[in-house]
Amino acid sequence: MTDSIDPAIPLDTSESVEWSGRPRITTILPAAVIGGLLLVSGIVVSVTTGTLLLLAVVPLGVAIPLWKYLALQGVQYVITDEALYVKRGVLTRSVTQANLETVQNSAFEQDLTGSIFGYGSVTFEIAGGDDLSFRAIEDPRTIRALVDRAASNDDGLGGGDRREPVVPGDLTQWQQIRDEIRAIRGSLKK
Repeated sequence: MTDSIDPAIPLDTSESVEWSGRPRITTILPAAVIGGLLLVSGIVVSVTTGTLLLLAVVPLGVAIPLWKYLALQGVQYVITDEALYVKRGVLTRSVTQANLETVQNSAFEQDLTGSIFGYGSVTFEIAGGDDLSFRAIEDPRTIRALVDRAASNDDGLGGGDRREPVVPGDLTQWQQIRDEIRAIRGSLKK
């Protein structure tokens, strides 16, 4: 899944986007239910009692889900081949970036509704900084695996997915270099 990337996210020209996404829109349902209850109760109580005072909660019933929707649309998560980005905000924006090489651990979680509907959150532990979380995203297990593969280093602890370090030359060339260094050391001792 890739969305258009917000210009506030400072992607380098050499970076390629592996994934981008936003929180699931269905996470505004609790705010929509509360807003709907305020809207309906304000209208019903105002009509049945004849007091217009409770109509004041009607704008609140509209504002709550609208605010939650706008806040949700202001969040974007991006994974590139070099970094993780979390952008928040619509009018004012803040972007948090973490290089993939600083990702130490990751975890994903799904509550009951997330397990049923296929969404959850992924948290990344960042070396020397605050954790980054991608909340309420589709298929969090796949996103975690994507970052784990991309953030893998050559420490040899991760199993078969890790790439072998590239050392120039072959064994014979390195043995010749060793012999040359030994000869130089020997001539310096004299």
